[in-house]
Amino acid sequence: MLKFILTLLVFNIGIDSFSQYSFSGEVSVNYYNSKAYLVVVDDYKKSDLLLVENIVSESSIDSKGKFTFSGNSLSPFNKFYNIYIDNCNDNINDSRHLLNKFDSYISKLFLAKNSDTLYFPLNDLDQMLCEIQISTTSSKNNLSKIDSLQESLLSKLHLTKNDAQRNRIYGNYFTELKQFSQTCNDPLIELFAYSLYSGDKSFSRNHYLNDLKESSYFGELLSRLESLYPASPYTMQYRTDLKQDNYFKVARGTSIYKSLTYLFGGLLVIASIYILSSRKKKKTKEENIDYKDVLTAQELKVFELMNQKMTNKEIADQLFVSLSTIKTHINRIYNKLSIKSRNEIHSFF
Repeated sequence: MLKFILTLLVFNIGIDSFSQYSFSGEVSVNYYNSKAYLVVVDDYKKSDLLLVENIVSESSIDSKGKFTFSGNSLSPFNKFYNIYIDNCNDNINDSRHLLNKFDSYISKLFLAKNSDTLYFPLNDLDQMLCEIQISTTSSKNNLSKIDSLQESLLSKLHLTKNDAQRNRIYGNYFTELKQFSQTCNDPLIELFAYSLYSGDKSFSRNHYLNDLKESSYFGELLSRLESLYPASPYTMQYRTDLKQDNYFKVARGTSIYKSLTYLFGGLLVIASIYILSSRKKKKTKEENIDYKDVLTAQELKVFELMNQKMTNKEIADQLFVSLSTIKTHINRIYNKLSIKSRNEIHSFF
């Protein structure tokens, strides 16, 4: 058994050591003999920037427009990467590269890990990095779907005529991006959508901030990131972003508000049950008392005449007694039957 376990460990170590990534693609003719750069993205809010210190690998594009990145130096877990291509062969440290000042550069953001094989073909319109053919089982092309969805949602902006129409488009943009990202079953893809609708310059930031006060979604996304990517810088960055947007204060305040609501609601329910119970006991007590057993003969006559809606004077005249005597009888009837007014008399009959 021990030999089998050791063999299995050696086998797994061997697989990991030979595991490598391969990202390749094609470019259009005006990019032949240029350079392509594979860049790791540490800040999901700056995914479109070329940071020299984050360049993982450099590839020369050949005379047929082909490029390839391969090796085994990437993370074993999914991370954001960017392929950056321009037709300038100057030093990559040139300020124009650093400031993204080229008019003719292209880039592609995608998710990958060390064992992935991805291919970026030219599409039917000879456009570069628009499609991803994935050799390994993955849902990483969902980033492209989010890009397409974003373009579709904002395509009607140029037709709008007032702020109300634009605000509706921004609200729909926020809702659709958030909902679609949730169907992708990967919190990093949700994080990419989050960076689009929550950024300081995003059209829909106000809609996001309003939702942040009411929705538990953003806390749930943090929990999933902490579970699947506990050591990832993205998880730490997301937690910091929520803190800067006062999410935790809002969530805590909402939690206290809900707790107080539940507390007062519970007290109200208890009070209602107590009142109903008291009334039920009182009614049960009245139903269990037979007034004929507790009242004297004269009190019985008075009580029955009271039930006939006769006034105190009418009862006194009927029984040929004084009004004060009738009042005395009524006080005794009330005490014996535990009633407080004539309105309660009818329940005994």
